[in-house]
Amino acid sequence: MPPEMTGSDISPARGFIAEHAHYDDDLGFWEAHADRLGGPVCDLGAAAGRVTVRIAAHGHEVWAVDTDPEMLEVLMERAAAEGVGALVHPVVGSMTDPLPVHDAGLVAVPMNSLQLLLDPADRLACLVHSSRGLRPGGEMIFDLAMPHLEVTADLRGCILDTGHSLDADNGDLLLHTATFDDVDTATGDVALRLMIERIRPDGSRATVERGHRLHLYDPDEVPPLAEAAGLHVVCVHGGFRDEPLSADSERHVWRLAKEPA
Repeated sequence: MPPEMTGSDISPARGFIAEHAHYDDDLGFWEAHADRLGGPVCDLGAAAGRVTVRIAAHGHEVWAVDTDPEMLEVLMERAAAEGVGALVHPVVGSMTDPLPVHDAGLVAVPMNSLQLLLDPADRLACLVHSSRGLRPGGEMIFDLAMPHLEVTADLRGCILDTGHSLDADNGDLLLHTATFDDVDTATGDVALRLMIERIRPDGSRATVERGHRLHLYDPDEVPPLAEAAGLHVVCVHGGFRDEPLSADSERHVWRLAKEPA
């Protein structure tokens, strides 16, 4: 999804790559499930290809869906540089659109992207279209942040230090912070801003800010959605290494399967 930027001459898509380059906890997870289920794979909310390119490097055909054409342009540049451009098919579209394939082995929705769907009808549409696009035995897999809504509400307005990283392309130091502007404990919807301060090697600074409205799912919300979409829950874990789900988990990771014919 396209980030909003201020005070920087780096394009949103290229900035997005650098801002997320340090996050790789889930990459082995997606690679392993793509290998297990086989292609074609549909990556919903593919952005600049963080997951798409890695799955294609395992020899799988990937349909990369995102609303932002610039993200997909950069994704294809990265795929070409890794020698997998022929395996990647960029599609400008939404997570609520019908899938561009009808026999997918895996529909992947990485990095909490399903949380961008605020309307319950959109959430159901995403799962319904995923179910229709999967072949029998295929799976839709996604990760979500655990809500912890009461704690989040107490943090409203606080500037949270979320770490730092380096932009390998230019040596910029990236300082990551975030703040919750609004938290609705009744609906689970939140307004979140992510701020990245770029400190260049010459000492000059630029600020990048991305605002999102998100829905934080309670784990109890997912099984009824899956059933309504014609999918069944294979399992839910508290992390990418099959950790048990608990109230203290940072995320819930779901595998939903389409029944074999």
